[in-house]
Amino acid sequence: MSKLKRYLQSRDQFLNHHINDLLDASFDGIVITDAEGTVLFTNAAYEKLSGISRDAMVGENLRVLIDAGVLEGAVALQVTRTKVPTTTTHRYAQTGKMAMVTGNPVFNETGNMQYVIANFRDVTQLSKWYKDLGHSIEEDFNKGPLYLNYELANMPDYGLLIQNHLMRECLHMALRVAKFDTHILILGESGSGKTKLAEIIHKASARAKGPFISINCGSIPENLLESEFYGYEKGAFTGANIQGKKGQFEMASGGTLVLDEVSELSMAQQVKLLKAIEEDKIYKVGGESPLHVDVRVIAVSNRDLKCMVRDGLFRKDLYFRLNVVPITVPSLRDRLDEIPLLVKHFFHEFNNKYGIAKYPSPDLLQHLCRLEYSGNVRELKNLVERMFIMSARNMITNEDLISCCGDTGGESLSRYFTDETSLEDFMNQCESEALAKATKESTTLKEASQRLGISKASLWRKLKKHGLGKRAVIQHGTEHS
Repeated sequence: MSKLKRYLQSRDQFLNHHINDLLDASFDGIVITDAEGTVLFTNAAYEKLSGISRDAMVGENLRVLIDAGVLEGAVALQVTRTKVPTTTTHRYAQTGKMAMVTGNPVFNETGNMQYVIANFRDVTQLSKWYKDLGHSIEEDFNKGPLYLNYELANMPDYGLLIQNHLMRECLHMALRVAKFDTHILILGESGSGKTKLAEIIHKASARAKGPFISINCGSIPENLLESEFYGYEKGAFTGANIQGKKGQFEMASGGTLVLDEVSELSMAQQVKLLKAIEEDKIYKVGGESPLHVDVRVIAVSNRDLKCMVRDGLFRKDLYFRLNVVPITVPSLRDRLDEIPLLVKHFFHEFNNKYGIAKYPSPDLLQHLCRLEYSGNVRELKNLVERMFIMSARNMITNEDLISCCGDTGGESLSRYFTDETSLEDFMNQCESEALAKATKESTTLKEASQRLGISKASLWRKLKKHGLGKRAVIQHGTEHS
């Protein structure tokens, strides 16, 4: 018997004998039901939180328990209907305690829902703080869409929050094309969720059980890119691994290979990529025989490849080979209605990650919707996590937002922000100063945009917004320098 097989048998025996003990050791309450809503298990933490004994629940259907008055509601029943993860709040009359509840469906290999696992976190103290502030945690967390609905029927693990109609159309297109084994081009600004969408396409495709590999073309030095993509034979060059090396194409065979920032490939590498895609064959560095690979390529870019083709920076034949089905992910400024949902989701995620119970004030949510996010969802998430970590309080407010925005010190902030200043005016003033400083200290607009971490087009738009465009033209000679 192999070492791995003995390990797996020992692991299974341990889990079979101790699974109840492991679940009972959880700080959070746990309830497991089957697909029909019949309770299979509850742990000790749930008994303590709800005041309902295990014997009263196990073996009973949740609908029966609700009809009998044992429960007022059950998130698991919502999950059995929608087949998507659902988060809501629940208060228990037996103990007076309140819980944040998340139900997650579990699917078998054929895609049929088999179980629902519900996690219950005691937020009683958090609710009391809310009341002291004149708010209701139930209203604030369940405002807008009642649930954190992922709108991915039978696909609970993809984690893409959907509320905006543009994102809904984008997702539906992705799910449709996922069924066809063709190459895809995903376009959109940095941080908008392009790689996440590529992952969804992979999971919804017939290649779901195969490897999913994402590689950033812009982060690999030109002299290493070929060996990274296609691998090399042993002894191919000085310093090479004596066993040789598999490339990303070979490792992704049978699955999906995501080429992020494909626009950064040199013309020479574009030729080799086109050949690999068209022939489903690669040549390792130092190799003489072709190697067959079965790879679906999803190319990702935050640049307009069509314009690059026009300017001679990207091969037309490769562009048309990748552009079989183009999908454009909308920027966050085109789906501002999703910001409150995203913020609440990030708070829920960070509360679980750090074991803390923090929450956003209502006015913070309003102000976050007014900001401009050049980094899109990634920037919003980073901002929320920064406030989450830096704030010493459980309720995150505008004060935390102000202290976390930019690298300017408190003195600089105080001269901009007074009791009469709106947060929007304050942010505009900070942005204007940052733009003026970057353009003054740079020799070209391209250098200024790189200094600020935004595209040149975004820089020019912001300069015109703050009335600094004319100054930039005088200083740098042309709008397009």
